[in-house]
Amino acid sequence: MRPMTSEEHFDAIIIGAGASGLGAAYTLAKYGFNVLVIERGERVGSKNVFGGRIYSHVFEKVIDGFNREAPIERWVRKERLTLMDDNDALTLELSVGNDEYRNSFTAYLSKFLRWLSKKAEENGAFILTGTKVDKVLIENNKVSGVLAGGDVFKADVVIDAEGVNPILARDLGFRDDWKPHEVAIGVKEVIKLPKEVIEDRLNLGDDEGVAQLFIGYPTKYLPGGGFLYTNKDSVTIGVVVRLEHAIRNRLPVYDIVEIFKRHPYVHSLLKGGSVIEYSAHLVPEVPMGNLDQLYGDGFLIVGDAAGFVLNTGIIIRGVDLAFWSGVLAAETVKKAHDEGKYTKEALSYYESLLRNSFIIKELQAYNKANAVLNNNTIYNNYVKSILGFVKDIYTVDDNVKKMLGTMLNSLHRNNLTLVTAMKDLITVLLNL
Repeated sequence: MRPMTSEEHFDAIIIGAGASGLGAAYTLAKYGFNVLVIERGERVGSKNVFGGRIYSHVFEKVIDGFNREAPIERWVRKERLTLMDDNDALTLELSVGNDEYRNSFTAYLSKFLRWLSKKAEENGAFILTGTKVDKVLIENNKVSGVLAGGDVFKADVVIDAEGVNPILARDLGFRDDWKPHEVAIGVKEVIKLPKEVIEDRLNLGDDEGVAQLFIGYPTKYLPGGGFLYTNKDSVTIGVVVRLEHAIRNRLPVYDIVEIFKRHPYVHSLLKGGSVIEYSAHLVPEVPMGNLDQLYGDGFLIVGDAAGFVLNTGIIIRGVDLAFWSGVLAAETVKKAHDEGKYTKEALSYYESLLRNSFIIKELQAYNKANAVLNNNTIYNNYVKSILGFVKDIYTVDDNVKKMLGTMLNSLHRNNLTLVTAMKDLITVLLNL
């Protein structure tokens, strides 16, 4: 790779080497653009945090040989949903028997992003690590470059992929700080366990992975949930809880994973393991309301900075949405380059691409999900009612247990009625 100087003028500068930034870099470099990615971490991926699961469809569309080359830990072929109270757990499982099923996989994001950065570099992108962007430069009311590490770097367009804490976008007036009701806080640990132990305890084949969602006890019955993902020789476990509820209820967020691990069900899965990683980060729960705030003269915003995370109540997706938003930003830059202008009007093509993409279509499809998922009753009263009902049905004693009566008794014990339950079920089905 030829040497790079701060005096060089780039076609595009990308702030951040996360999934969105590398999606933009890979695509632009493939088109032959002179691209600089500036990453504040000492290594690509060292500052990135996520749960542990990635959906594969966009990567397979963009990167040739993705399934063969990517650093995939396990393909997820078992989906589990677990309701928990303080002592008991009820699990529903989907087991996919097709060995060719490759909908999602587990990965270490640091390894995955380093691999992705190499793919971008193979196309010709420059990636500068260990350098913080201090300021986005404005000339003649247009973004003209950045000040980073004491050097000035100029470009036709700057793509902001700085992640969930978009300081630069905020300083430019493109967005405000996240509010407590707009984000959740996620805390996770990676537990080292022998490969054979993982597969035995979680009933997995050699190439199989499991993604397990836990509702109720992990968040102390507040909106959010616990998760578990299997890697080859480790298990990622964590808890995500809505920030406003954590603050209001003074939840011990940084200890919550340890509390979760002490549950009898979880303890039996992880006993004997050792913690090799701990991390915490914010997770966007609400995307930016106005798409026209995601671009300006010489400037585009992608990924977590734009709030492109989807929570359907069953799955949380972020990496694939971030990567695809970077690809769409790159397509926008290519069109602007062909037209010879990088005005806000020219870059509005980004909004058009977003509106026609699965990103906005899915976010809009679940636009009422946030209100439903913020209903504390789901995580508390209903979890306890369902667990109580099932446990009562399976308990043999001197009492006669008919299904309807047992269900009504469990609902009443948790301050619910059948009418309320039916209304809430309809609301969930209509909005999730």
